[in-house]
Amino acid sequence: MLILGVAAVWVCRAQDFSTGMEVAGFRVPDYDEQGQLRAQLYGEYAKVLEGGEVEITNLKIEMYQDGKVAMTVFSPHCFFNMDSRQAHSKGWVLIESDLMTIVGRGFTWSAAAGRFEILHESKVLVKEAAQSDMQEFEL
Repeated sequence: MLILGVAAVWVCRAQDFSTGMEVAGFRVPDYDEQGQLRAQLYGEYAKVLEGGEVEITNLKIEMYQDGKVAMTVFSPHCFFNMDSRQAHSKGWVLIESDLMTIVGRGFTWSAAAGRFEILHESKVLVKEAAQSDMQEFEL
């Protein structure tokens, strides 16, 4: 989830944003050192609040691997703090990949710790494509 922080920082630093500034319908690509697309962040709306907080509505992040979308994160509403590089929400989050779907309510994410945590009602659906790879695991 490092991409979330990188992209959100880029959204917030693209201009000298001050409290109350708003951005609508944005897309922020994130490239690696070789110029390969790592992620794209989309948002319907973002507003800079006091204390370095940015309120983001209808967040979508596409994370790429080998030139293809490997994982997509959706959140209808979240906050990102530009100073602490931490995101949080009390709302729903959905994470989609070819192998699984993860859904939950409330999340925190820390760029510094590289940690994404779903706080409540988390559910994981392992898709059929992943089940053969999981047969080796013994619980």
